[in-house]
Amino acid sequence: MYKKNQHILLLIQKLDAKKKALNHALKIAQIFKAKVLISTSPFSRKKIHPEELKNYIKDYPEVSSLQITNRNDQPNKSIKLHNIIFLVLDVDKKNDFKFFLKNSNFNWVLNAKIPTILVGHKTSSQADYSNIILPIDHKKESKEKMIWASYFGRFNNAIIKLIIPQEKDNILIKTIRNTLFFTKKMFSQFTFEYKILKSELSSKRIDEEAFKSSTTKESDLIILMTGKIQGVFFLQFNSKRIKYFINNYTNPILLINPMKDYYLPCDG
Repeated sequence: MYKKNQHILLLIQKLDAKKKALNHALKIAQIFKAKVLISTSPFSRKKIHPEELKNYIKDYPEVSSLQITNRNDQPNKSIKLHNIIFLVLDVDKKNDFKFFLKNSNFNWVLNAKIPTILVGHKTSSQADYSNIILPIDHKKESKEKMIWASYFGRFNNAIIKLIIPQEKDNILIKTIRNTLFFTKKMFSQFTFEYKILKSELSSKRIDEEAFKSSTTKESDLIILMTGKIQGVFFLQFNSKRIKYFINNYTNPILLINPMKDYYLPCDG
């Protein structure tokens, strides 16, 4: 059984005729037995009239419109109020993820107590989420990515592919081994398939290796993690890195913040 009234929040910046981001939100909703709430991003330069938004979703009874304002308590106030488990963000190629841009979409992504799925102009329209790619680095926080990947394995029977870096430092090697031990122990409780692939690259380059390994399925979901320390350089590094991936690859990205108080999907 799934908890009732779970929602996926889709933030859009324009009314895309192909409805790519909406298709991704609908697929996530299908997987997690949820409904979709759609809102114009409060940071969008082009405002969408509420009636235009309602007309945009008129053929989708499982989708409802919502208005979210740019307040300090958002998006987490709406997340808690509407039991939202995923944020789907329609990324604007020119304006999103800018350095020093106050109250931007990226700041919302960093502050949200739920993970965010990023859909860009190059992202594939396919949204099956049947293949999940996990780049593992030397950080302990990598374990959190395994938890979210397991949801797609359990609820969508997805195949999970783990990309393991090659390190020389014994401490880093030990951390990676501990992450793998944790992963195998957790995944063994379920019936979904997972694979472990060893890379020749280090942790610093393992994220891009994950995108390059997704040559057979452009709709493979890549799970990435933001940094642990939120400061000026953290924002700059992550915004440029994520912007590069979303603008150069066709894969949707699940972006996770390392937090202790996440709102988790419920299956009972």
